[in-house]
Amino acid sequence: MFIFREWENFCKRLNEDGINSVTASSVLENRPDKSFLILKHDVETNLNRALMFAKIENRYHHKGTYYIQGYLLHDEKNISIMKEIKNLGHEVSYHHDVMDSNNGDMYKAKEEFEHYIRLFENNGFTIKTVCQHGNPLVERNGYNSNRDFFRDLSIKTLFKDISEIMVNFRENIKLNYIYISDAGYGWKIINDPENNDIVDSSYKDISLKDLNEVAERIINSNVILSVHPHRWNSNKIRAKMKKKFFDKIKSIAKLFYKVPVIKKIMHRFYFLSKKI
Repeated sequence: MFIFREWENFCKRLNEDGINSVTASSVLENRPDKSFLILKHDVETNLNRALMFAKIENRYHHKGTYYIQGYLLHDEKNISIMKEIKNLGHEVSYHHDVMDSNNGDMYKAKEEFEHYIRLFENNGFTIKTVCQHGNPLVERNGYNSNRDFFRDLSIKTLFKDISEIMVNFRENIKLNYIYISDAGYGWKIINDPENNDIVDSSYKDISLKDLNEVAERIINSNVILSVHPHRWNSNKIRAKMKKKFFDKIKSIAKLFYKVPVIKKIMHRFYFLSKKI
């Protein structure tokens, strides 16, 4: 159940077990000599819910990494919330989808990425790690996903001081880890998150029942736990309704995606998927 109280219980349990999360940038800069946990948050909308997560984690001495979509910086109220998240000890960085927003045009993608990196840094957010966004409704021609941006050698060279969580973070820290995600309103250990857009490895993903099983996997392991705050709610009724809505929209989208004309229309409005 995706409710804030369960996240609070989870964070409290970890703290009581002597496990406290660290930021992705701290792992990158100071490779730990013991097991680590990174609480990674993909923020595509609703910064107020991200702030709720940040406050809960701070209460139990956790530090999270919040990857935030660039368009959210166009609102001063959002920047104020982002600064509040940072002041709680969390990492605030860029959740990009520059390949999708530019239809795979690498030059335009680079320009957009540079623009938002400057915007983040001009507002006081140091960018050491970033994370791509996986858009489920995009029709891609000539590229696989937003991961392709950092797979490009010229891009990795240009932004050599930045690590992409879904591309070269594992390579750069020289440590292995388990990647767990709440994508699709369920908990899964994702096999080969760096390459599962290229090779279908979904059959190897391992489903976990709930946060209790997630907590058990974390003990004595290196883990990145990826969570989408906008999907979480204050009570069970809202959580159940949102899950049913998500499942319905997903079923309809899969059906429509088989129709070429509708598929093209859906591609033009792919950004709407960030809301659910």
